Amino acid sequence: MVRSEKEPPRPFARPRCMDAPPKQSTARPGIAAIAGGVLIGAAAIGILWAERAQPLRQPTRPRTRRTIVNLALGAMSMAAVNRIEAPMTQPLARAAERKRRGLVQLLPGPAWLRDAAAVLLMDYTVYLWHVATHRVPFLWRFHLVHHDDLDLDASTAIRFHAVDMAISAPYRGAQVALIGTSPRALQIWQGWFFFSVLFHHSNLRLPERIERVLARFVTTPRMHGIHHSAVKAETDSNWSSGFAFWDHLHGTFRLDVPQEAIAIGVPAYRDPDELGFRDSLALPFVEQRDAWVGAVRADDARRR
Repeated sequence: MVRSEKEPPRPFARPRCMDAPPKQSTARPGIAAIAGGVLIGAAAIGILWAERAQPLRQPTRPRTRRTIVNLALGAMSMAAVNRIEAPMTQPLARAAERKRRGLVQLLPGPAWLRDAAAVLLMDYTVYLWHVATHRVPFLWRFHLVHHDDLDLDASTAIRFHAVDMAISAPYRGAQVALIGTSPRALQIWQGWFFFSVLFHHSNLRLPERIERVLARFVTTPRMHGIHHSAVKAETDSNWSSGFAFWDHLHGTFRLDVPQEAIAIGVPAYRDPDELGFRDSLALPFVEQRDAWVGAVRADDARRR
């Protein structure tokens, strides 16, 4: 059947590609990540320089050998994080935000409020995990590799057994899923956590009055020096890895031990020849000693 009138022209149809978001919006997260990485890198260099200029404790062992061991162990642990943890947590974070799943996603209000709550809860649940790594024998086997370092500085911040990092990956995934941590909050927390761990493991001497104020809010070098003491009653304190609120909340905060009285490490592992790269990798898989037999003080450590 032929129509007597011409059909009106159809409106111009936009190709689907024109509805795609502009390239600039996809580039922003990458630029933010790079900028954050540069800032964290600059802060790390500043901490490394400052701890050499203003040391809190005098080293008891040659620095070069233990630093090389710590860097090698750190490289393996970071590889485990990149291979196991990151592929697990990032999709969970995207799903939490997209599907509004998890505790903080139930909160009304703006996204930044949910992100702030997620960062706090991520930090608190790391406190709980840290306590578990000391009190659960299987977890302690691997965490011991971090604590048996005989000195404490920024290189100790990455001295972790790779299996320790692999074991923590499912817990990290559960944190993200249950809390409902968005990709933004996860990125903020990861940057904050890395900087904090580097800072409080450092051998940086801050003015004591300033550090006492800081220790109300964040984990400081003096706090963490007590946690790395070779006296178990002192190690069982200052579990916080970021904000110090959790130690104040649970009554595990201590800042009453002079740093010059602290011997860093674990009593059962005082021989530097047993703390090399290969021995550290093998340590969780050999027969375990009673790590805390015989408290060690700084004067005892210097005489050895």
